[in-house]
Amino acid sequence: MFGRRYVAVLLAAAFSAVGCQEGLPAGPTGPLEVQLSSAPATLTAVPSTGVTVTVDGAAVTLPWKASFALVMNLGVDLEAVAISSLVGSVQQAVGGVIVTPTAPARELFRFDPRPRGNRIEPGGEQVVEFDVWYLLPNGGREAIVAVNVSFVSDVRGLFVNTIQIPVAP
Repeated sequence: MFGRRYVAVLLAAAFSAVGCQEGLPAGPTGPLEVQLSSAPATLTAVPSTGVTVTVDGAAVTLPWKASFALVMNLGVDLEAVAISSLVGSVQQAVGGVIVTPTAPARELFRFDPRPRGNRIEPGGEQVVEFDVWYLLPNGGREAIVAVNVSFVSDVRGLFVNTIQIPVAP
């Protein structure tokens, strides 16, 4: 239907149209990833002194305490992000494997985060120090501490990263 000459003209026009987007802002090219790490990488729990939580109207002592720094790094070629929330949890573990307690038993814990800021610039870092006190149904101290961090980017919106940090037996 089309001769070779017309096909060549159409292909040249199509390639020219694709190349005519010079000067337009480039959009996000991939997933926005904030690298999370902890210092130390494996936590050591020490006996706690007097920290309690209230359960069913009664004070319960949390016998273990672990401390760590959550380090968040953003790549230099990514847009800035704001930290919108930090949510922590503690789960009992055996041999590095999370072992869910049988109901009604449950892990009890309390987090004390100390953020230094709420924004990470491209190529930047943000650190949040944590203390966590906990009681496990099995009475041990081996656990997995998880922190979910919600970030907001003006370009890509809300996203969540999670880190799991082992607590040595």
